[in-house]
Amino acid sequence: MAWQRWITIVIILGILLLVFALLMPAVEQSREAARRSMSKNNLKQIGLALHNYHESNGSLPPGGVIREDGTAMNGWLTMIMPYMDASPDYDALDLNESWESPINVEVFERVRPVFLNPSVAELYTNTGYGLTHYLGNPNLFNRNSSVQFDQMQNGLAHTWMSGEVAGNYQPWSYPFNWRVLGTKLCDDSNSYGCFPWSGGHLLFADGRVSFFSNKTSLEILKRFADAPPVATKEQTQSPSKIFQTGLYHWSRIDLQSDSKSRLKYFTNVLRNEAGVALVIRVFTYEKNELTEEERKKTRELEFSLPDLLLQIDSTTDIAEALEATTLFEAATPEQFQANVKTLQAIQGQLE
Repeated sequence: MAWQRWITIVIILGILLLVFALLMPAVEQSREAARRSMSKNNLKQIGLALHNYHESNGSLPPGGVIREDGTAMNGWLTMIMPYMDASPDYDALDLNESWESPINVEVFERVRPVFLNPSVAELYTNTGYGLTHYLGNPNLFNRNSSVQFDQMQNGLAHTWMSGEVAGNYQPWSYPFNWRVLGTKLCDDSNSYGCFPWSGGHLLFADGRVSFFSNKTSLEILKRFADAPPVATKEQTQSPSKIFQTGLYHWSRIDLQSDSKSRLKYFTNVLRNEAGVALVIRVFTYEKNELTEEERKKTRELEFSLPDLLLQIDSTTDIAEALEATTLFEAATPEQFQANVKTLQAIQGQLE
């Protein structure tokens, strides 16, 4: 009978839903375990880079290069880039400029997966800088520091160097990427650890990465935190700055110019989850005319590193600003007007 068939269908659907409900937690646990393993591997790569830096320079990198006039230049994560297959980006940086200089912004707005915990969704600040989810031991990484392995009196195996942080993430280019360990993991946004894991990984100076739960005794964490060398308050002083982070993403829009010109132009737009524009930057780059085979032989990039032409805010007169750039000469009047309209439309979306 028809009603019996419907009962059978309902029972089968109920069984399938029950099986699905039972399997989903296991699937999510498996995915989280994979993300946890990836984060552990990221810290191992950071540890290897720090060892290679120490071998080449005789010490660990400075936590932050701070000039005598107080200008914050660059931090330890920037300094280890050449030891993490990031030499082209590192070579493109002007280290004589501050980390906030427009000259370096195109590199610093990129995210670097090795500096990111896969379980954390936030990737950028609201001003467009790529984040790191790992910070350093302030006793080893601080203002103009140059700590050597032989200064670690408790031994490399008992001296932590870096770890996952639970919140208040900072740009990886920030010259103050250190944080005290504290007495409990996953305590609040200023602590170390990863909330979904109820604990977190710490990288030690011997290259080992170990997981500690949020139940780890405060005596153990205090022993790690107090391991010599111990920096002074003046050395570890940093701005009381909290960066606004969120589920932001960059999108690129090519601008119009003469197809025969070696100079090309585009705009990068940072948007939030709702699609609202937060940052608008216009870049130019020189197109490399080498063939694929020639690039392989010379190991050159297809494009030169883009240069920032201008950053647009809600008050920018776009036509006037663009007229002062090389784009005015590189585009026909029609192309120029089309570019102005494109950028004005995006400007109207700014928060």
